[in-house]
Amino acid sequence: MHRVVIAAVVAALSCGAPPIAHAQAAAAAAAAGDLYSRWPEDLRINGRIVVFNGVSDVAVLQPTLRRIASGRSVFCLGGGDDAGSAEVRRALEAAVGEDGSYLAGSSANASAELLAAVAAADCVFVADLPADRDRLAEFKEPLHAVVRRGGTLIADASTASRFGERYVTNGDPSKTAEGLNLLPDCVLDASLGERELLDVLARHPRSVGLRLADEAAFVLEGRKAIALGPGAVTVCVARGTAEEPASLSISAATERRRRHPESALFDLTQWRRMAIDRDLPPFPGETPPPPVVENGTLLIVGGGGTPRGLMSRFVELAGGVGRARLVYVPCSENDSVGERHDVVTSWRRMGVEHATFVHTKDRANANGDEELLAPLRDATGIFFGGGRQWNFSDSYYGTQAHELMKEVLRRGGVIAGSSAGASIQGRYLARATPIGNSEIMAPGYERGGLGFLPGVAIDQHFTQRGRQRDMTRLIAVYPQLLGVGLDEATAIEVRGSVAEASGRGRAFFYDAGAERAAGDPDYTALPAGSTYDLARRAVLRDAREAPGKPSDAEPESSRRSR
Repeated sequence: MHRVVIAAVVAALSCGAPPIAHAQAAAAAAAAGDLYSRWPEDLRINGRIVVFNGVSDVAVLQPTLRRIASGRSVFCLGGGDDAGSAEVRRALEAAVGEDGSYLAGSSANASAELLAAVAAADCVFVADLPADRDRLAEFKEPLHAVVRRGGTLIADASTASRFGERYVTNGDPSKTAEGLNLLPDCVLDASLGERELLDVLARHPRSVGLRLADEAAFVLEGRKAIALGPGAVTVCVARGTAEEPASLSISAATERRRRHPESALFDLTQWRRMAIDRDLPPFPGETPPPPVVENGTLLIVGGGGTPRGLMSRFVELAGGVGRARLVYVPCSENDSVGERHDVVTSWRRMGVEHATFVHTKDRANANGDEELLAPLRDATGIFFGGGRQWNFSDSYYGTQAHELMKEVLRRGGVIAGSSAGASIQGRYLARATPIGNSEIMAPGYERGGLGFLPGVAIDQHFTQRGRQRDMTRLIAVYPQLLGVGLDEATAIEVRGSVAEASGRGRAFFYDAGAERAAGDPDYTALPAGSTYDLARRAVLRDAREAPGKPSDAEPESSRRSR
């Protein structure tokens, strides 16, 4: 922890910010566990890597080879004696066509000219690599240069083993050496059984295992690994402080598997996060902090539109039209989101002069780019948009931007968000799997909430997408958490530990310790105008039992039934 605080002071001095304030913020982050090191910095590769293991029928690779080689510059590095490598080499040479180029060279000759030719190619078939570690290291930068430019590397599994962060030497699982880290944080080996691979991972915490069966192949593009061959590609992580080893096997998509994408692909960043989690204290812990907002206000919206007057309430809580300094944080997997955002435009139409947005997919920028951080330093209100909530975690978790967001609350400001922007406000991050959004529990991303409201898991689009049973399952696994589900166009305003509901639907609260009569639902559902104490887990006011209930507080389902 001391290193974290010292690093924050150095960063503060470099950007001209008061070091004491940043040291205090870093100390708070360390105490909360929201550390930069708990998330991978390089979330994806820029290009793609294709790995195969003895694919006898090169036809399974042909569509990919044509896509990456047609009209491009291809370099074949080394010979490769097996039949599969020879087939791939011939397929690449044929795919290049008249508009491309095909060159070859021996990995035994690491001349400056050969290394430059490798680095300049659009696609490199790495048929073999030197066994000597010093000579292997000479190829690290040229091969990384190909991927950085969006190019492609292809290799059979025995050669690609050295693409990992570490690789097993001489077939002895007890001995590893530093690899090229083209497959970040990975140990790839097709010769080991899964148990042996898990033993390797146990000696190298925070590493992910990759194993290819015979006739297996995959392409890693960005962060998604997609199976190409009929054989199984297995991804695994070792036992953790409280978790059993985990693994997933995928193979090429069939008509049935297309309905279940997780059977044919996986997200490598999620598995890297799972490996990191296994090296950390268990989460969320037996007694998480109570759901209390010590300063400021949260507005948490269930998506599908905002309740009437909520945006005006947001501006009011941020200091009013004349004093508010508002920042919109869009939720996107894309590097660029454009310059125009409807939320910012609506604020300006309301008369707010200081209204802008911030966005990055580069964690280093979120941790030190002053242009991105400056609007957050004096913000009085932040609004998180909708999308897929894991994007917020990837970009901001544990960064200086994350701490500045928390500072908005500490100064008495307001944080709001809808849909993904609702879920991200909890300390536990619900429904955050990067592949699909049908699972409410996403190993690797559960720790990824930005934690403005501790001790809760928040889900949205609740009744409209039938998510009640999902929350029941989550609370059965984590009874120490309070589950919160919000219907569309429904919100809760949280001050201290009290949540007040607004909008046309209901707010659902799941308390595993509540006493309920047989046949009663396992939740408390409250309409607009109701209040609930999140820390005491108690209804303070049920608007259905109060006279003079406003018409827009009535649940939409009741109005439809008339």
